[in-house]
Amino acid sequence: MSSIEKTTSNFEGQIDFFRNPVLPKAKEKSRFLVRIVAIVLIAISMAVVFGLRWGNITYYWYSPLVNTYSIAIAGFIFSRFVLSLFYKAPRDVGISPTVSVIITAFNEEDAIYKTVECCYAAYYHDHLFEVIVVDDGSTDNTVKEIKRAQKRWPGLVLDAFEHNKGKREGMASGARLAKGEILVFVDSDSFLKRDGIRKIVQGFADPKVAAVAGHTEVANVDVNGLTRMQQARYYVAFRIIKAAESVFGTVTCCPGCFSAYRRSSMLEVLDDWLNQHFLGVQATFGDDRSLTNYLLRKYKVIYSSEAIATTIVPENHKQFLKQQLRWKKSWFRETLIAATFMWKKPPLASIAFYAQLLFPIIAPILILRICLWLPIMDSDFISPTIYLIGTVMIGLMFSAYYLFWKSDRYWIYGLYFTLYYLTFLVWQMPYAIATQRDNRWGTR
Repeated sequence: MSSIEKTTSNFEGQIDFFRNPVLPKAKEKSRFLVRIVAIVLIAISMAVVFGLRWGNITYYWYSPLVNTYSIAIAGFIFSRFVLSLFYKAPRDVGISPTVSVIITAFNEEDAIYKTVECCYAAYYHDHLFEVIVVDDGSTDNTVKEIKRAQKRWPGLVLDAFEHNKGKREGMASGARLAKGEILVFVDSDSFLKRDGIRKIVQGFADPKVAAVAGHTEVANVDVNGLTRMQQARYYVAFRIIKAAESVFGTVTCCPGCFSAYRRSSMLEVLDDWLNQHFLGVQATFGDDRSLTNYLLRKYKVIYSSEAIATTIVPENHKQFLKQQLRWKKSWFRETLIAATFMWKKPPLASIAFYAQLLFPIIAPILILRICLWLPIMDSDFISPTIYLIGTVMIGLMFSAYYLFWKSDRYWIYGLYFTLYYLTFLVWQMPYAIATQRDNRWGTR
């Protein structure tokens, strides 16, 4: 069995356990105890954070900028938790629209066959369903693997570019070839759960919905600590952040690994999206967030926690950091653009959006002030200690949330990710802002 087959097989087992908790009594008892521990950890974390924030209020005028930031970011995080409690996955109303699954691939010879196989294994009506693969000028054996798949599934459509044009061009080509009412985009290293397509299309029962973000977890989770951190981070990002946004129909990014679009809505914005420019240069990355932005202007965008896929994530730090930098650059560009219309959305969604715009930009400056300026200039070592404790407690709260729902050993890596973010990732934002006009992909 190949590594790709192992990761997808393991993932299916994890998801079946999560979705169908018919467990022996011993395991039921164990899971119950784990959830009690998770609740206790969340309660302790919240108590500590509230205690620290009360200090920010009591001594507010000693450092108003820092205290305002601390109070605001704690309020934002708690609001995400509270709103996510009101989230409900789209109800299965039994609709079965025609579907085109579109896979864009570039040098994915190891994974593309398995990706196609997972699509054809979906529980969906054969006559309402097609799969299209757009090869973006691969230089390895990707096309050969796709043609091997065509022998097994003769209906598989292949559109092979002679040279690399970029993912956006590939997505657009697939959309134009597609016949389905709903376009389901899947990355070439992502793998759908069998009921993923049936689940994700249910969101389109609401005619105001133009796009639905599926739920994604990590396929290669067991490789090392970095992949385990990403598993914890992915789960929290989807089940808290996207869930909270979905309450108002304002999900700000439908991820490329697994998302669906109403074809008629996508075609309305296709040309503008395909030819997007920013600061005088053509936008060549951040395709998913950009497309979501174009649709958010007029339509609702929601999240389906029951439409599940898994994806292969970076396994080394260099690759991961490059990916994160690229994501931050597209995040900054698209968040600035969205800021021009998000004020029209429901007030709670708007306030959260603009807060989320400011926090990552301000964070590096305030961290430098708290952790370097205050200790050096004012001999203040209490403020950095309090800040670190608060950050760790918030990370522990996210990790405990993961533990409550997933009950697996990866929960602690959510805390590790918080410290990793504070040490490395937060400092990428100033560079991402300064290099907005640099459109190099960053991973090739």
